[in-house]
Amino acid sequence: MAKAIYFFIYFFLASSMMSEVELSFGLNSDSIWRGIDQNDDNPTLAAEAEINLENGFYTNIWLESCCSDSANYPNREVGFSMGYKIYPNENVSLSLAYIGTNYPDFKKDNFDEINLEIEVNGFKINIFKGLDNFPNYFELEYEFSAKEVTYFISAGDFKSSQNEPESNGFNTKYGLYIELFELNLEFFYFHFNSNGNSNLNDNGLVFSISKSLNF
Repeated sequence: MAKAIYFFIYFFLASSMMSEVELSFGLNSDSIWRGIDQNDDNPTLAAEAEINLENGFYTNIWLESCCSDSANYPNREVGFSMGYKIYPNENVSLSLAYIGTNYPDFKKDNFDEINLEIEVNGFKINIFKGLDNFPNYFELEYEFSAKEVTYFISAGDFKSSQNEPESNGFNTKYGLYIELFELNLEFFYFHFNSNGNSNLNDNGLVFSISKSLNF
């Protein structure tokens, strides 16, 4: 996968159609992925670079110091995505993207997905097709803005990558985004309810603060 990442980075950086580059750096009170606590209630640091072209293509790369439930688990997550987004009208958007998530210290957990997102007036449908036997994932989300604050609610159907049906479950998230003193703040409450393994049931509050730079 590394060669593909280098190729796409070069392609986007060399393109004369580039319209926007955004770099962001953040601190999270925890790392939550599809309702699952990835970092045992510990904070993480994150960085991300995103490039958007005028023709609708986009790519991003991210790094997070997460996923360390114990010394036997990875302590870095590195991801890459590339996709295409169109706007049939001002209230509708469609995007299709490849997403690769990697753990340099624990490569057997690496996974790849294809993501289809449909958004209509703040309602989002996300369908993730797992590759190489990785499970699929489906999520609904709605967000709206009021007085410079964006509120959101989402719900997803989680399936374990270890082929353990009792670990499958339903997750929800409720939160808000706000920009304050040129910083991006996010607060949300998450809840995960396992179908059969009560030890996986979890909920809590998460806070993130980040700074974005646009070029």
